[in-house]
Amino acid sequence: MIKLLFWNTPTVLFRVYSTSTKSKLSQNQIAKYFKISYARSSGAGGQHVNTTDSKAVIKLSSSDWYGARGKWIPADSFDSIMHNLNDPTAPQMKRFPYFTQSGDVLVTDSSTRYREKNLSQCFEKFINAIDVCSQLKEEVSKETVVRWSKLKRRDNENRLKEKKLQKDKKQARRKISLSD
Repeated sequence: MIKLLFWNTPTVLFRVYSTSTKSKLSQNQIAKYFKISYARSSGAGGQHVNTTDSKAVIKLSSSDWYGARGKWIPADSFDSIMHNLNDPTAPQMKRFPYFTQSGDVLVTDSSTRYREKNLSQCFEKFINAIDVCSQLKEEVSKETVVRWSKLKRRDNENRLKEKKLQKDKKQARRKISLSD
């Protein structure tokens, strides 16, 4: 299955990403590789927030991250994630969002007041990020590029035509001086 994502920027007209690679990771499989901790949540919640450690934090060291390649993260998915991370033309949504400055993987969640739900949300965020960020760009056919360039040219011509009509309408509203 091919999913088309479009951006209308001067340098990039569109990208095509494959959605056929869904990871088969589950929380039960990968929990043993992470260091799990809990912290105090911030924000509203009254006395409950001050007394319980409901914010879930899962951490994977950088050495464990690189060791996961081919072990429990498929090698092609891992390579795609690292490629998208280092590719300056990849959109922000394709870059793995949970890396720290030191290269560790850190995922947190404090959306509920229950630590187990927050922990499962952390793993769900991690698995979703693996799925989204492991999609590489596919080659685009020449016909598609030609078609999109024609559409872009047509839209630009329509925009200029509308602009000219607006200009003419404003000029017609101006007062005519009799002295000319």
